[in-house]
Amino acid sequence: GALASALWSQAPLWAAEEGVMQPDSGDAADFPKGMIDVNGQQVDARRSNSWLLKLHEVSTPEAAEVLAINALAPFVLNARLRPLLEATVRRTASDPPTIIEPTFIINVSAMEGKFYRYKTPNHPHTNMAKAALNMMTRTCAGELAAHGIDMNSVDTGWINDENPLERAAATAERNHFQTPLDEIDAAARIIDPILSTVNGGDRVHGQFLKDYRSIEVKV
Repeated sequence: GALASALWSQAPLWAAEEGVMQPDSGDAADFPKGMIDVNGQQVDARRSNSWLLKLHEVSTPEAAEVLAINALAPFVLNARLRPLLEATVRRTASDPPTIIEPTFIINVSAMEGKFYRYKTPNHPHTNMAKAALNMMTRTCAGELAAHGIDMNSVDTGWINDENPLERAAATAERNHFQTPLDEIDAAARIIDPILSTVNGGDRVHGQFLKDYRSIEVKV
């Protein structure tokens, strides 16, 4: 069956707000019982979803949830785990010590969080959340690197079609389309900054990495 998190996502969270789409909008037919995707998530058959919503159409709880998951939670985790990450950096016994093996923070991001990237007027809340995550990397990475912690943001690549199920299926059938990458490709991109350094490559920090390379403009 569906994962518990998928079932909780359908629970009413907030009194209805006029003119906005609630996260739990829809009837039972839109969430067929027992029908899950390859990741154990409840299939959502609604004809509209968060990906298509404009600023005034996004509900308050959905905006709060997206920002909490994608920006606030990483902020708290990175802040509170810093002592552990710093304590496990390998250093020489010299004075001052030299960092032999750093530890790593990978903020999993997306191109939607880049200011210069073309934007539709849709899903501003998800764009905002990833932009906030990128700003944490930009702000904190230099200071963390001095203590042996390499922080970067990484774009996973295009691994799924975020459009409603019916629209995504029609596009796939009409154009013989599937996204160019899958979850394995995404995972490879996420861990690449770690493996590259561990295997003898140069340390990298404070970068937004896409397709295994930095796309930041140096200023």
